[in-house]
Amino acid sequence: MLSKLLTKTTNKATKLALKAQVQQHIRGIKSRDFSIIASNCTGTLPYRFLNMTYLSPTANLFFYAPCYIKFASRLDHYLNQELKFVGSSKYVQGRIVHQQFGQYPIAHLDDIEIHFMHYDTAYDAQDKWIRRSQRINREKLIFAFTDKDLCTLDLMLQFDQLPGRKILLTAQPSPWLSSAITVPAYRGQSEIGNAYTNYHHLSHVNYRRLVDGPAVTQSFELKEAGPLSTTA
Repeated sequence: MLSKLLTKTTNKATKLALKAQVQQHIRGIKSRDFSIIASNCTGTLPYRFLNMTYLSPTANLFFYAPCYIKFASRLDHYLNQELKFVGSSKYVQGRIVHQQFGQYPIAHLDDIEIHFMHYDTAYDAQDKWIRRSQRINREKLIFAFTDKDLCTLDLMLQFDQLPGRKILLTAQPSPWLSSAITVPAYRGQSEIGNAYTNYHHLSHVNYRRLVDGPAVTQSFELKEAGPLSTTA
């Protein structure tokens, strides 16, 4: 009994220490003008601890991976489309999640689908989408993707070929992908878990390098830079 209690206490202390380390990394970011175009909440983690205005419409929502890649690949096209709210997801998995999490707003944007999971109403979702879309800084875009939500190897390869700064969190090592960072806590699983809530699993991610690293050239290629993972 005592041994289990000590183990539980130690694990809790370790978790808190790792969370503090992630917060320290993020709060060390100097820039406050970057726009994270994320597939889900995990990608927008820096906004959570920087107390800054959202310069991206992709906060508090998620895309299924096929839709995200389309969105990220043709950003201006989709941002010029009008949200059309629908009652159900076109994805089977999406319909299940929609039922489980209380019928949050879902919208189509041309041929892609957006799940506004953390919004109560379509009005609120649309209002924030429009206002935050207008704040995007196209000179400092950061694309953030994970191997969740119907992601495939082909979609990860397409993401890796996007121009500019990007980060891809994966459960399995993917050394052939320049943007990929393995999350060891999920190794052996088919995809990462909820790394937004369990962000202590991301203590090895170099957020300062991602945001404040060397400038992007006109061709949107990163100049020589250090690794995004502190353990790489």
